[in-house]
Amino acid sequence: EIRFCDWSSDVCSSDLPEVNACLGSLVSTLRSWQARGFGEDLAERPDLAEAASELPRLCAIAECEMEKWWCRKILASECPGAQALQAFWYLDEYEALHRAEVELLGEKRGGRFAFLGSGALPVTAILIARDCAETSVACVDCDGEACELAERLIALMGLKDRIAIVDIDAETYPSESDETIICASLLRAPGLFTTLQDRRTRRLIVRDAEGPYRFCYRPAVLPGREFVERAKSPVSSGRINTSRYFEARERGADLAALPSEAYLLS
Repeated sequence: EIRFCDWSSDVCSSDLPEVNACLGSLVSTLRSWQARGFGEDLAERPDLAEAASELPRLCAIAECEMEKWWCRKILASECPGAQALQAFWYLDEYEALHRAEVELLGEKRGGRFAFLGSGALPVTAILIARDCAETSVACVDCDGEACELAERLIALMGLKDRIAIVDIDAETYPSESDETIICASLLRAPGLFTTLQDRRTRRLIVRDAEGPYRFCYRPAVLPGREFVERAKSPVSSGRINTSRYFEARERGADLAALPSEAYLLS
């Protein structure tokens, strides 16, 4: 039996062992289910509707607080920032996610990136900057505390000239057409894809959740037919998110002549 309460950020603090144990057990269970091919449609079951609705909300609160807690922990460490980051609980999963997204981009992996919904611990931006010397990343988040912590972390790691922290709502971020936009799983920006279309965004990665992992993250809202899905990373128990890679449809294409599902190729 699962009982839900209106958890605050204090209740979801990583300082509370019982919260860590509970969420750690949840993630471990979902990973096991995903590896065994179990639970693909559990989130659609009527008797689990409350869990499918409430768990992602609570996990989102817990993840934001966990990132802030870890960022403070790294900032207070006597180890250099890059070494201190190695202790982060989910670094392996972030590295696997990063590798999958690099594969999706192929030859278009360089240049400028904007990571929308980057949070206090922008591991994705750090990995991008680490692996490609000619890239720059804008980390965009509207949580002022998260941005302040992330900015201190980026400075500690000596990446201020490569990674910019931007405290702004994702829908108002002045993106440029040559930026590859990465949308985090927790991002909530209902008007974003229209804005990106207006700004002639060419490349877009949307992080999604499939199978039992939808008990951690709600399925992603996907762009409309103005963007074409070119590739998707395979479902894996080794990372919670799958990533969908979109490119802008050629301007002037007759969208009315396309079937409603034509923009989805996977």
